[in-house]
Amino acid sequence: MIVSDYIANFLAEKGINDVFLIDGSAVAGLIVAVARNSKLKYYCPLHEQAGAFAVDGYVKASGRLSVMLATSGPAGQNLLNGIAASYYDSIPALYLTGNINSRFMKPSPLIRQHGFQENDIVSMTKPIAKYANIVKKAEDIKFELEKAFFIATSGRPGPVLLDIPMDIQKANIEEDKLHTYIPPHNSIDIDSLKKSIKLCLKLISDAKRPVILIGGGVWIAKAVEEAKALIERLNIPFFETWNMLDFCENDHPLYGGRVGTFGGDGRNFGIQNADLLLTIGSRISGRITGGMMHTFARAAKKIIVDIDNEELNYQQVKGDLNISCDAKIFIEELSKEIESTSFNNDFSWWVDKVKYWKGKYKVFKEEYWNQEGSVNPYVFVKVLSEEMREGDILVHEAGGNCVVTSQTFEAKKDQRVFTNNGNSSLGYSFPAAIGACIATKKPVLCITGDGGLNFNIQELQTIKHHNLPVKILVFNNQAYGITKAYRDTNFQSEYAGVDAGHGVSFPDFKKVAAAYGIKSVYIKNHDELREKIKYVLKSDEPVLCDINMVGFYNYNPKLGWRNPIEDQYPFIPREEFRENMIIGLYEGWENPVYPG
Repeated sequence: MIVSDYIANFLAEKGINDVFLIDGSAVAGLIVAVARNSKLKYYCPLHEQAGAFAVDGYVKASGRLSVMLATSGPAGQNLLNGIAASYYDSIPALYLTGNINSRFMKPSPLIRQHGFQENDIVSMTKPIAKYANIVKKAEDIKFELEKAFFIATSGRPGPVLLDIPMDIQKANIEEDKLHTYIPPHNSIDIDSLKKSIKLCLKLISDAKRPVILIGGGVWIAKAVEEAKALIERLNIPFFETWNMLDFCENDHPLYGGRVGTFGGDGRNFGIQNADLLLTIGSRISGRITGGMMHTFARAAKKIIVDIDNEELNYQQVKGDLNISCDAKIFIEELSKEIESTSFNNDFSWWVDKVKYWKGKYKVFKEEYWNQEGSVNPYVFVKVLSEEMREGDILVHEAGGNCVVTSQTFEAKKDQRVFTNNGNSSLGYSFPAAIGACIATKKPVLCITGDGGLNFNIQELQTIKHHNLPVKILVFNNQAYGITKAYRDTNFQSEYAGVDAGHGVSFPDFKKVAAAYGIKSVYIKNHDELREKIKYVLKSDEPVLCDINMVGFYNYNPKLGWRNPIEDQYPFIPREEFRENMIIGLYEGWENPVYPG
C-alpha cells in the first residue's frame, strides 16, 4: 500500500464522508486516492479559500469533521483565511497539503525557495492552527494522522494541517510496521471540580438577580439540551452570545435576549443589572462588553466556565470564580449537585423584570415598515425568520448583515444559525452555506452582502454543478455598510473605498446569476417582500435573491466606546434610563456620548 491510499482509508475509517479538494500536481496522489475510495465523495470548489470556508460550514451545520486537500505554494496560502475562521471559532477540521519532492526542498530557512511553488506552509499555519507539521518519513504517516485527528477534536477543538511531499505520498508502506500515536491522559480533578461546583451553587443561591450567559462553547461541547434543562431547573434568566443565536426559541419564558455592543431586545439592561453572572462557553470578548470592560455586569459576581485555561489566565473580564472545564461536564455536575440539595429559590420577580425589558425595548421598530422604495434589512430579517420552518439552516455574513441578523432573527426549534464571528471574514457565508448543504443534504439559506458575495462569487458554479439548493439572499445596499457607518462616527463621513461614489461598485447580480444558469429573484420593496421570500424558500434549486436595500447602513441600537453597554444609541430619556437601573449609574450618564 502507498501512503496516499493509506490516508484515504484512514479518513473513511474515521467516519469522514465528504472531502473538499482542488487539483494540483503536488496533491494529485492524494486526490486520486480519495477518488478511488468508494467510501469517500469529493467536491471541488473553485478557490481554496472557499473550500476552507466550506469545511467550516460543513462542521458547524453537522457536527461532523471534514477535510480539505490543496496543492503547494499559492494553494496552501489561499487556505489560511479559512483555517483562521475555524481556529478562532474553535471548529475542528483537517487540512492536507501536498508539497514538492523532499529532495528539492530548500536546505536552510535562510533560502527563500528552491523548488517550484515551494513554501513553508507549516510555519505559516502554526499561529492559526492547533497543530501543523510536515510528514518527512512515510513510516510516520499513521502517527501524524492519529495525532492530528486527536488534537483537532480534543479539548478546545480547532483545525490542524499536515503537509505531505509528493515522494512521501507515493511511498510504499507496511501497515503493521507503522507506529501509533498514544494520546496523553488528561484526567479531570474531580474533587477540585466538585468544590467549585458547590461554591458555584452557593453563589447562585445567595444571589437576588442571577443570570446565565450561554456562549458557543455550549454547542461545541454538544451540551445544548443539557444547558436548557439546567436553566429551567434553576429558573433564572439567560442570555445568548452571537455564537448561539439558535440556542432556543425566541419565546422561551426565561430568555432575556442577546447581549453586546449592538444590543438585542432588552438593551442589555438584564445582564447589566445582575448581581450574579454565570458564563458558560464564552470568553466574554469586547464585542460583548464594549470598550469600557470594567463596566460590564459590574455589580455581579462572575462565574466563568471555560475549557481553555489560557482564556482563564488572561481574562479581559475577570471572574470571581473561574472553572476550567468542558461545558457539558460542568453542566452535568452542577445539575447533579442541584438535585442533591434542597435548592428551590424563587427568582420570579427577577424573571418578570428581565422579560419586561426584553418586551419593552425591542430592536425591531414598527416604523421600519413605513420605509418606501426599498427594503429595510430589519424588516427583511423579521419576515424571513417568521417564514422559515423548524430545522432550517441559515448562514450569515460578516458586516452589517451580521449585525441585523444577530439583533433581529427569532429562532425556531432545531434551527441552525451561524456565521464566522471570531475571524469575521467577508466572503464566508456563501461557501460555508455550500458546506452546510453538502453536510446535511438540506436546503440552506445564505445571507450575504453585495460586498461579501464578490469575495467568492465564483462558487455560483459549484452550486450549479451539483444543483445544491443554496438560497443566496443578497443585502444590496451598494456599499460596505458597516464600515460606512464607522466612517460617519470616526472619520467625519469620509467614504474613500466604501461605495460607488468613492471607488467601489458592484455588479448586477441578477445578470451574474443568469450567466451561471442560476435562477434569480429581485425584491424591490416591502409590498412584495413576504411573497417572494416564500417563493425562494419553496424552491428546490439554487436561487439568488437580490434585495434592494440601497442607501441603508444605519444599524441600531449601538454602543460607543465611552459608554457601558446598557446605555446604547439612540439614547432613551435620561429619567427613563435612571429608572431602569437597579445598580449604580455610571459616571457621566446624564450626558451620554454619541458613538464614535
